[in-house]
Amino acid sequence: MNRLIFNKLTFKTLCFLVFVVGFIVPKTALCQEITVQVGTTTIGLNEDFEVTVTVKDGELKKYSEFPKINGMDKAEIYTSQSINFVNGQVSKTQAVTQRYRASRQGTYFLRPFNMTVNGEQVRHAGASIDVKGKSTTTNPFDSFWGKTESTEYISVKDDAFFAITTNKQNPYTGEGFTITMSFYVAVSNRATLNFYELGEQKAEILKQIRPKNTLEENFNIIQPIPEMVKIRGKEYRQYKFYQGVFYSLSPQKISIPAIPFKMVKYDVAVNSQSIFNQMKENIKTYYSEPISITIKELPPHPLKDQVPVGNYILKEQIVNNNLKTGQSVEYQFRIEGEGNLSVIEKPKLPKTGNFDFYEPTISEMLRRNNNTVYGTKDFNYYIIPNEPGLYPMKDYFSYIFFNTRKGDYDTLASKITMSITGESRKNASIGNADLGSFYDRINDESNSLRSRNEITWEKYGINGIAVLLALILGLSFLVGKKIRQRDLDKEE
Repeated sequence: MNRLIFNKLTFKTLCFLVFVVGFIVPKTALCQEITVQVGTTTIGLNEDFEVTVTVKDGELKKYSEFPKINGMDKAEIYTSQSINFVNGQVSKTQAVTQRYRASRQGTYFLRPFNMTVNGEQVRHAGASIDVKGKSTTTNPFDSFWGKTESTEYISVKDDAFFAITTNKQNPYTGEGFTITMSFYVAVSNRATLNFYELGEQKAEILKQIRPKNTLEENFNIIQPIPEMVKIRGKEYRQYKFYQGVFYSLSPQKISIPAIPFKMVKYDVAVNSQSIFNQMKENIKTYYSEPISITIKELPPHPLKDQVPVGNYILKEQIVNNNLKTGQSVEYQFRIEGEGNLSVIEKPKLPKTGNFDFYEPTISEMLRRNNNTVYGTKDFNYYIIPNEPGLYPMKDYFSYIFFNTRKGDYDTLASKITMSITGESRKNASIGNADLGSFYDRINDESNSLRSRNEITWEKYGINGIAVLLALILGLSFLVGKKIRQRDLDKEE
């Protein structure tokens, strides 16, 4: 009975562990199996040696370069795929094979190597390849796998291009300009293309095109998603994989040269009897057009080096603009538009006794879209009026900036007028202050005038104490002198 209970508990525990592991461990880690294999190591001079990367129950998304073999040339790369249905389960295998050819007989060595496949490191121990004379035997499955010498490939003309673009050729200092990297494929394109080491290429290109002495707002594109665009009346799919807005800190000329970009392009077999060996992988390099950007200096102005640059508007909110003195109110000063919001500081308020302005709370919101960075920056103030009257808030809240749309300096000024009623609070701060115990005793003291020559008991008391201290000191001196004299007489 106890054993039966124990077995039941053990079975339940195992089921629970399997259930938990199913959630914790990614499915790709459980299913995907990656291997690197080599073909026959004894071949004829007219045969190819092969290295094959296989991914079982997963997709072959990305792989590093195949190893080199001294004395043998790399030939074509071909891909294959198989799908099996077993007991209602689908099993998919994808493979890519690199062929090597020798020009003479001999022994060649494939040294131990590592390959990175779908982000995982796979190691192979290497092999020794023995190349003999031309083989006269024919493998009956060679035609199925596409290993006949008569297999020919043609290159299908592609309709695609790589571009690095900017939305502004002559921006002002501090004005945002966008740099975009994209690959464009025409809708009518018939060639098969794929990205080649996109992450590594992107990192290297950014090192070359990022302008110096600028601030960058990166759009953080993780994966290129095709967008339909029309260029000169022709439809393309735009694969955008980098976009950033830059703000130059000084006038300068920015030159971006023609940048190379590699893509995988597949040639198509014209007479292959194999269902797997239909395409051959090649690397094609595209080049962007060079671009030049000239950053203009701002026009002369006393605050030229301090004001923000952009296209901004002011939006303000106040709960109530009819107040009594001493009554508090919240006021929001919002700057909204296109530009580098991070350099916008709080408005500089003039010193005044008409209002008490408390330090604002500041919040910022950004939206990256359509080649621009658009957002808002809020300054929320807590205000207490001290004096009655009508007060245009533009006298207190205004903001100078360089308007890129107008090409000139502009001011955002408040349009709110506050109506304040009630009594003045100018002396409120003095009346509410603690002036100390000196002022607390004023009412308890006499305010009658006294003659400076009048003799009072305080004077007698002070003089008596002084005389008494003098007598004590004198007696102490005399007693001490007699004691010393007596001691001297005894010594004699």
